[in-house]
Amino acid sequence: MVKYNLLLYLASPYLLLSIIFGSIRKGGGIKFFLQRLGLSLLRGFSNIIWLHAASIGETKLALIVCKKLKELNPSYQFLITTNTESSSRLVKDLDDQSIKHSYLPIDWFFTMKRFCSVINPKICIIIETEIWPNLLHRCKRNNIPSVIINARLSKKTTGKSDFIKSIYKKALLDITKILCKSNLEKDKYLQLGAQENKLEVTGNLKFTECEKPQNSENLINRKYVLAASTHDDEEIQIIREWLKLRERKLLLVIVPRHPERLGDILSQIPFSDMTIAIRSRNEKVKDKTQVYIADTYGELNQWIEHSEFVFMGGSLVDHGGQNFLEAALHGKTIIVGPYMYNFISETEEFLKKNALLMVKESSILKSVFEKLIRSRSKRELFGNNAKKLLDSKKGILDDYCKYIQLLIQK
Repeated sequence: MVKYNLLLYLASPYLLLSIIFGSIRKGGGIKFFLQRLGLSLLRGFSNIIWLHAASIGETKLALIVCKKLKELNPSYQFLITTNTESSSRLVKDLDDQSIKHSYLPIDWFFTMKRFCSVINPKICIIIETEIWPNLLHRCKRNNIPSVIINARLSKKTTGKSDFIKSIYKKALLDITKILCKSNLEKDKYLQLGAQENKLEVTGNLKFTECEKPQNSENLINRKYVLAASTHDDEEIQIIREWLKLRERKLLLVIVPRHPERLGDILSQIPFSDMTIAIRSRNEKVKDKTQVYIADTYGELNQWIEHSEFVFMGGSLVDHGGQNFLEAALHGKTIIVGPYMYNFISETEEFLKKNALLMVKESSILKSVFEKLIRSRSKRELFGNNAKKLLDSKKGILDDYCKYIQLLIQK
């Protein structure tokens, strides 16, 4: 701990600059600045369940856990700490008085000591992956049980130097329980130095993240295949294969992960070879339209619901994939590329159950598209398998909450 704290204090000038940058350029404001420094702490709370969620994905899981725990015990108050302004907005938008938000202070020794003493939670629940040595040490000293849920370790963490890994190993000695999303992640924690008696495999909470779909209206009057959450260079790869089909009845709808990339997408497209329409420009989809770029926010769920089948982006390029569980919930056939390392366990499980199709390169897409367009039974087979697999995971949230309650009651 001495070496870690020395390293952290030596890095303080850089950390201060990053806090200032986050306050000004990323919209965090004065609240972000003060709370990251351990000032302006929330007071007057009791019966607190503290959940830490680094960014948006983890915050969504934290809110699901809060909702379930509140059903089990309405007296609980919740504090969700995050590192980013965008994730803080998810909590604020709830407008739920029992759920408060604060930015997590920098893991300085005295800052974390003061923070833990002021909020004095019944438990500290870390979502997925963050290991802060002073936070965990202070929880242990204050008899606050700490648990990592949906625990995983990123390549960034496992690829650290031996010195940094030794710091993580010591920090893991202070944690009460580590509830892993898969056996693969459990093995990673063991390799990092976690004690086996503190490790359990409880399942992937992200399987419970998708809410039951509500019927929504179709946004266009044509049948279509969907390319969802695409990234740079994927659109042109998909379009090239689509045009080879010479498909006239079905439309290709592309929903880019970042709609502001429209200009870059258009610069890559061969307009002379195709007919295209763009949603943000209110261009109509005609019978002869081949590609429709839906570069708008908040409509992805509707596009998924009414599609024939879905290609999930971020997987043809070295990005690591995007979450495909929403498409599974709608019972859609899902196609992904080879780069799914951010969703290894989910991808492996879906592939084993014939609930997902993976292509090794974009040149195979034409053949896959062709077979799925021709065979409704094939589409239904993969779609039904995906939905059944997701339905079988409904008890995972209950299992996590049982563990959490047991730790609170000890």
